[in-house]
This record gives sequence, structure tokens and C-alpha cells, in this order.
Amino acid sequence: MKETKLQSIYFEGEEPVKIRAYYKYELAALYNICTKTFSSWIHIYLEELEQFGYKKSTKLLRPEVVRFLFERLGEP
Repeated sequence: MKETKLQSIYFEGEEPVKIRAYYKYELAALYNICTKTFSSWIHIYLEELEQFGYKKSTKLLRPEVVRFLFERLGEP
């Protein structure tokens, strides 16, 4: 199965969001939502996230998890 990559479009002066480790509250702030809403969004992908070692109690999301979420949710 061929994987398609979405190309991001940035306006003049905008910078792409750096893929690094983020706390859930930091990503929620980037998406302009509360942490509880963000958690409900990402728990849709719980089975896939568990393959990265993610648990519901995880607070710091590793870069590979952040990349996965950006691919699913779009960049903030």
C-alpha cells in the first residue's frame, strides 16, 4: 500500500512546527484547545499510539508520537 504524504502550506513569515518531544499541554496550546479535548482527540488513535509505548497516563510525547499525531490531526 502506497503511503501519501501531505504537503503543508505556510503563509509568509510562518514557520513549520518543529517535531520534538512535547508535553500534552504544549500540543493542546498549539491547537488552541484544552488538554482534556486534546486527550480525547488522540485517544481515537490509542491502539496505534500504544505501539509507540504510549499509555493514557503519558504526559511527555516522544517525537515519533508527535510526528504520528501531526500526520493524523494535521499540523497546528
